[in-house]
Formats: sequence, C-alpha cells, structure tokens
Amino acid sequence: MKLRNTLTKKAQGLFSSVFILSVLAFSSCQKDTGAKPASVLQKSQQDATAITPVSTSTQTTLPQTTVNAISGAAATYKTSEPISYTGVNNITISGLSITAGSGPAISLKNCVNVHITASRFVNGTNVSAVGVYLYNCTNVTIDNCYFNNVASGIFASTSTGIYITNNQMLNMQGPYPRGQFVQFVSCYGAGNKIMSNKFENILGSSNPEDAINIFQSNGTSASPITIAYNWIRGGGPSKTGGGIALGDGGGSYQTASENILVNSGQYGIAIAAGTVMSILNNQIYAAQAPFTNVGTFAWNQYASTSGCSITTISGNVVNFTAAGGYQNSNWDGGNCGTIIGWSTNIWGANITAAILPATIITML
Repeated sequence: MKLRNTLTKKAQGLFSSVFILSVLAFSSCQKDTGAKPASVLQKSQQDATAITPVSTSTQTTLPQTTVNAISGAAATYKTSEPISYTGVNNITISGLSITAGSGPAISLKNCVNVHITASRFVNGTNVSAVGVYLYNCTNVTIDNCYFNNVASGIFASTSTGIYITNNQMLNMQGPYPRGQFVQFVSCYGAGNKIMSNKFENILGSSNPEDAINIFQSNGTSASPITIAYNWIRGGGPSKTGGGIALGDGGGSYQTASENILVNSGQYGIAIAAGTVMSILNNQIYAAQAPFTNVGTFAWNQYASTSGCSITTISGNVVNFTAAGGYQNSNWDGGNCGTIIGWSTNIWGANITAAILPATIITML
C-alpha cells in the first residue's frame, strides 16, 4: 500500500507499508499534486506454509534438552533443538533456549491450549527463521520470553485467542516480507492481544519492516484485537515499515492504545482500512531521519476490496518530524469517514525521545 500525504502545508513523500501478503513499491519523494496516487498493490500468494519448520516430522512430546544451561537476566535456560508440533494440545513449553537457524524456533500447527513461557529464541539465518510460528492454533499464550536476531518475533496466521504479553524482542532481521516483532494474518475472534511488551530495533543492527502488523484480521465488538501498553523503539532504514499498522488489507475491531513509540520508522501508528479501528491515547515521537514520514494517519488504501469506517483517533500525543525536516504528526486521508476524536489529539506535542527510558531491553 502507498500513501501520499496531501497536507497543503508541505509536500509529502510517498508512503508505502509492506506486509506479508503484499508486494508494494516505494517511490521517491515527489511534489504533491493533490491527485490520488495510483495503487501499486500487487497481492502475492497467501502462504500459510511459507515458514517451514526445520524438522519434517510431527512431534507429540517435547524434544530432549541438553544439560548445559544458559543464564540470562533473571533466567536460566536449557538449550533445545527447534520444536515443531502439529495437533498437540494442552502443553507448556518453558525454560528453553532455541537457536532458530534456518527455520522457526517453535512451529505450531492446529494446536490448542499452549503456553510458551520463560524461553529464549535467537539467531535465525533466513526469512523463515522466526521465533514462534502459529498456524490454525487456538488459545496460545506467549509470555516472559526473549527474542533476538530472528526474521520476525511471532507470526500468527489463521489463529484465535493469541495472547502475547511481557516479552522482550531485539533486532528483527527480516528480510521482507518478515521483519515484524509481531504479525497477525487472518486471525479472528476473541482474546487476541499484544500487551505490555518491550520491542527495540537498533539502526544498523536490524532490518525491520513494521513493528506490529495486523493483516485481514477480525476481532469482536466485545473483544477487539488489542495492542496496548507496549514500548516500541527503533525502525528504518526501510522506507516501507513503521510502528503499528491496523487494518492492513481490511479487517475489523482493532485497537491500539496506551503504547509508547520512539523513532519507529517512516510512520507511527496507522489505519489502512477496515471497520471499527481505534488509535487511543498513545505517545509517538520521531526525530528527522531519511525514512521518516508521518506520525498518525487514517486512509483506506484498499478501497477496491475493503471499506473504512467507524474510525477513532483520540487522545494521542504526537511529535513526528518528516525526512524533509518539518513537523508531520498527522494526516486524514479523507476516505475513512469522519474520524472520531480527531480534535482531542495533541499534534506537534512537546515530547522527546525521553518518553522511553534509555534501557528497555533487560533480558538476555
């Protein structure tokens, strides 16, 4: 998807958010003529099995772990080979250190009631090497885990009841279409939450796209897909990635609230399409960088396939400097209806990178 900010105050560059099921192009900065940009969206094959576990067998018991232990901050792990389960229910995976290598550290398909906790997932070597891959799973909790130097942290597809909380992730490596800390694709129903995590990409040591991406996923009115209380720092140099993307490809009932983002990439938090999308009470800061564009926006980039309505952007505090050196905290693309709460936000706010502490990653 691609965005040209039509603010009359300043000319804007093209904005392109690249996600797992989309192949998109980024164009160089051009003067805005006020015309709607042509779509460059080309949908690639949906690939629920693109991430292939290293093991080709279906495991039904935990793999053997070695006796040597790795000590991290307030944790000791046993080393383990990558884990691949299909159709396994009611298990806990705890206290393991897994090197992803050329595939996912943990791959779960058709699994129910799984708890992954107090574990460590590191050092992937290619685009398939994510920390945790979930396909068609129900009721999976991932908490108190550390992810470092993997293609993406957690990739959940066609799943429900996915609860991701109190994890720390450092330096996602991509490459495209990976590079997210967390991505939901076609997830649905109640209980999908990404809450109280700490995520950081260090420029020059990472290759991220979006920090969090929600693609064609649907929560419920009583239980929207919730992204809340996360700390996110770092993005770029990609000109196609940023902070939190709601409604990528459409979807419904998604909320991003009370998050703190610092220098998250070319954008902060965005609504790309969908129904009942909310950006509430977040703090977003970005200093000028070659890839920065806009802090917060709503614009239906999938108008031919998805509506965009019942959109709320309220109570946010944003200071975002575009690559051109000017303040560019917000944009209303004009095709998501009247944005509820627009006047309650503080644009160009008096905030700095100090809204996050100097150190946010403490696990090893």
